[in-house]
Amino acid sequence: MQRQRSGEGDDRKVVAGGTLLGVGLGGFIDGIVLHQILQWHNMLSSKVPPTTLETMKYNMIFDGLFHAFTWLVTLAGVVVVFRAGMRREPFVPRMFTGALSLGWGLFNLIEGVVDHQLLGLHHVHPGIGQLAWDLGFLASGVVLITVGAALIRSGRQRGTKALRSRVPVPA
Repeated sequence: MQRQRSGEGDDRKVVAGGTLLGVGLGGFIDGIVLHQILQWHNMLSSKVPPTTLETMKYNMIFDGLFHAFTWLVTLAGVVVVFRAGMRREPFVPRMFTGALSLGWGLFNLIEGVVDHQLLGLHHVHPGIGQLAWDLGFLASGVVLITVGAALIRSGRQRGTKALRSRVPVPA
């Protein structure tokens, strides 16, 4: 059986917290950029088209609930990262950055599959070419997950080398 290195459990907390932060921040980016700035869609715009003031208000309520959820996920991530930061050895920034990317990618992939494809609540950019926009959103999730996993793996290897040599290794 392989021995756990000191701090490995804390590394998992850093990755878990960073992933939660990535999910929350990815949700904020989606909500702020696509819902509010570009106004391409609302949370329920495929089910309840925002064509009147009443239906716009209805969509805004669900956009607000979506933002409340992303805020809670972000807060949970901050709490987990804060607790992981209270350890003797500093965590590797590359691993944390990878966890952020992983979380954002998970948000895009899950939200894209569930809300865009399965439930049909909305599409990234409805109208001509909406499938291409939806597939691009899903692809961005896969790329972010892949990059995040690679950074986490690389960060763990760098962290292990630093612990062995007791010499700080730059991120």
